[in-house]
Amino acid sequence: MKNEMFLNFVDGTLQSRIEQKSSIQKFMLHLTSYNLELSDLLNQWIGTTTKSNIQELDLYIPSKKNSSYYLPQTVFTARTLTALRISGCKLGACNYINMSNLQKLCIQKIHIDEEIIQNLILGCPLIDDMRLIYCSGLKTLLLSSNRLNRVDIHCCHGLKKVEVKSPSLQTFWYHGKGSMRCNINLAMCKSLKSLTLEDANITDDLLKNQLSNFPVLEQLILSNCDALHCVMISSHQLKTLVLRGCDELREANIDTPNLLSFEYRGSKIPFSSLNPSGLREAKLYFEPSTLHNVDGSGFSFNKLQNFLRKFDCSKGLKFIVRSKENIIVHEDLRDILVPQVFDLKLEIIKSSTSLEDILDNLLRTWHPETLSIVSSTTSDFPEQVYKKMVDRGEEPSCCKYNSLNNKCWQHFLMDANIENLDDTEIESDWITWLKSSATMVNQLTCLRLNWKHR
Repeated sequence: MKNEMFLNFVDGTLQSRIEQKSSIQKFMLHLTSYNLELSDLLNQWIGTTTKSNIQELDLYIPSKKNSSYYLPQTVFTARTLTALRISGCKLGACNYINMSNLQKLCIQKIHIDEEIIQNLILGCPLIDDMRLIYCSGLKTLLLSSNRLNRVDIHCCHGLKKVEVKSPSLQTFWYHGKGSMRCNINLAMCKSLKSLTLEDANITDDLLKNQLSNFPVLEQLILSNCDALHCVMISSHQLKTLVLRGCDELREANIDTPNLLSFEYRGSKIPFSSLNPSGLREAKLYFEPSTLHNVDGSGFSFNKLQNFLRKFDCSKGLKFIVRSKENIIVHEDLRDILVPQVFDLKLEIIKSSTSLEDILDNLLRTWHPETLSIVSSTTSDFPEQVYKKMVDRGEEPSCCKYNSLNNKCWQHFLMDANIENLDDTEIESDWITWLKSSATMVNQLTCLRLNWKHR
């Protein structure tokens, strides 16, 4: 019944467009299931959109072994299309392609071969953004174009070689498929500014060779690159560096004097050579680990403390410590203390970050038991935080049209109370640690937070 209502609604809407002789700017159709009986109707709908000066077409039509939808050829001759996203269907031969205005193309969960790719490149002379996601059938991918600005390749099974010949390319994102090694050649992409590699097979030497090709690289993201052990990252242009989940990385020699943003996620501290004095923001997420590994590469709190002392305190950065059910916000990076626990999430944020943004970032998806603020005796920041929490009203007017699971923290906080650490009856390792530093306690405001269940 619901399916029939949906089909009638789409059909009626498109028919009214035909009667009004009006253009269609964007048509998005995502089906949860498909059977062959829908083929003629889908062809009719897509034909209607391509005759109505369609600019953006987004189709997700799931295929099964004996029930696949073949995209009609009319799509590949739609000259008004500027963006095309297709997922799940089959493409057929695609011998004639003429999408003279297409700029963005995303192909997902589709079997595709090298010939189709070349036909697309030739038939779409303005394409500048190309993304292949969970595609099969490709062993070699050669992209040669003077207009390509962005290329994404995610989990394309069987792909063994990628070569991009585009002097205009600025963004490249490669996500490898498990144990399958893929040779990536971007030597001609001298304008590359953003490189993301999620590849368990990339080695120290391969990374070194890649980075040597990009003189203006500004953003480097290395994620789950488990074959990396000791890397050298040297660049005067790099502004953002992310090392995420590279579990075997022991040492990262980082020489990036103009770096502004740094993120690390792992269980070691391989970045101690990094000089963070110029950073405007940093995120350090330390996953549970053991104190001492067999090779002596265990987590070192002293090394972490020494690294944090290198930040430029004159920039007024705020330092946030998160662990399990507790948060500490340091207004000043001098004399900071880090609890010796193994699920640390540390963030250093810009001084200009608003109070609303700080609280939304900390509390939207995570409801801690305590929020503590370490500040000078003259600072009004603790009072601002407390007032923001208690003066929100019983029924906050924000998120009025959001579903319950998508509402902000203000809808779940029941109350916030200032905790006197000298008189508190609460016993926990966290409270004990807070009380252990006299200098911190003298400047500390601890809020006990009570939340509704989601």
